[in-house]
Amino acid sequence: MNSDEEELDPVMSRLRAEYDVLPFLQQMGPANEMSFRPLPAEMEAILQRSGDFQTPAPGSGPVWLQIGTGNDSAELVIYRARSGVLYVASPSI
Repeated sequence: MNSDEEELDPVMSRLRAEYDVLPFLQQMGPANEMSFRPLPAEMEAILQRSGDFQTPAPGSGPVWLQIGTGNDSAELVIYRARSGVLYVASPSI
């Protein structure tokens, strides 16, 4: 197990204990079926272009983001590990 996994496991465990469902894009999924995955570079680029986005401090806790344009919106839970890598809660494969 690498250090990010050791850090992410308790964070996801807390989310699962506190929430029945978690958002991923335009849907909600059972929290016990979600896990952290590295945020794809394309998604990070979209976030960085947003004037409202501020990169979370490493290890500061998960952050809920809502992204909207026109009538469309998406919601994500992201976490920046102490390593600096951004992760997104997504359905487990």
